[in-house]
Amino acid sequence: MTKPQGNGLHKVAVTGALTVGAILGMAGAAGYGIVPGSMLPASVAAQSVIDGGACTAFGVEPAPVAAEMSVADAAEKVNPAVVSIINLQSLSQAELGGFTGIEGFPEFPGSEDLPGSEGIPNLPGGEETPDTEGRQIDLPADGDALIPVGTGSGFIVDAEGHVITNAHVVAGAEELTIALADGTEVPGTVLGSDALLDVAILKLDLESVPAVATFGDSSVLRAGDRVIAIGNALGSFPNTVSEGTVNATGRAFPAEGGLTTMIQHDAEIWHGNSGGPLLNLQGEVVGINTAGIGSGAFGSDSGSADMAFAVEGNTVCSAAADLLANGEIVWPYLGIQGEATADGQNVVEVVADGPSAAAGLEAGDVITAFAGEEISRQNSLLDLLFGREPGEVVTLTVDRTGTIETFDVTLGERPKITE
Repeated sequence: MTKPQGNGLHKVAVTGALTVGAILGMAGAAGYGIVPGSMLPASVAAQSVIDGGACTAFGVEPAPVAAEMSVADAAEKVNPAVVSIINLQSLSQAELGGFTGIEGFPEFPGSEDLPGSEGIPNLPGGEETPDTEGRQIDLPADGDALIPVGTGSGFIVDAEGHVITNAHVVAGAEELTIALADGTEVPGTVLGSDALLDVAILKLDLESVPAVATFGDSSVLRAGDRVIAIGNALGSFPNTVSEGTVNATGRAFPAEGGLTTMIQHDAEIWHGNSGGPLLNLQGEVVGINTAGIGSGAFGSDSGSADMAFAVEGNTVCSAAADLLANGEIVWPYLGIQGEATADGQNVVEVVADGPSAAAGLEAGDVITAFAGEEISRQNSLLDLLFGREPGEVVTLTVDRTGTIETFDVTLGERPKITE
């Protein structure tokens, strides 16, 4: 996980508007921002080949029946494919508030030795700026100078040098430096990113890759299965291995917004682990570590998460394949904000000039059915919405002050998420 910089996963799929939240657990709008990871737009599923449940979109076939390994053997198999990612941005665009305000660069003894942070906080020839604790940090006078604003993890998925990571790891990057397991550093380029799923795909400037990670079938994971996490712990300890068990599958995180198919596990992860793989004991990727909740508020900067969450691998692979093919994932859009109720979805706000406004929906309406399918907590509006494509016309059944009415809505495209 990395420190949040305004990532908001709630509401955005429905309204397209960014609502500031924290990937470490700020709650979203009640019951209405949940993105069902098992229900991707049809265009996403079309880009990925599912072979026996395992995603083979990147041309790497999983072993027919892979035997379980020891934790050490599984880690040894995958570790060469795991990379560390340094996000570089110009000083004029970066937000600096001491090390505690920089993603993946927590403040603790020895933090001045973190990779990519050479010269901070004593960059020669710079301007002195007080940090959040009143100390002076020398910053370069040139506002266009690139500085590291975050670190994360990722993993190589094919011989062409494509890397999968979290979208928030590379958000806003003007340059990326990718460090391989052996310490070699190479440039990287973002080919596609989706903030809603928090998945991105990169391309390494590299002639040959040291190793490739393969996907397993994340749908067969059960609570109690053993898993392995690998990542750049604290932005300073690359390829750190930890183990744990799956606590639950099908989790929504944050509690009121985010994916509904996240894997909850207790393998230790730290700031800097974001985008790193979660493995089964066959040494196959079954998820990417994305967030965690620690003791206290959200744990200390240098502490590991007590409860970790990973985007499940089948969703990651399908989404990354679509991003590789198209550069983006196009999500359908209703243009409303609302909340779940026992009777359906209560419309709290209708976005002006949005698809629902054009169809005649109003605040206070309760949507009871979508294209003829009844809406319930087990069959949510978003589950139904994300099975559709922009441009499709769907019929919404609405209870308006006791009168049942129907409205034909032409689905739009969700506006881009901006920071």
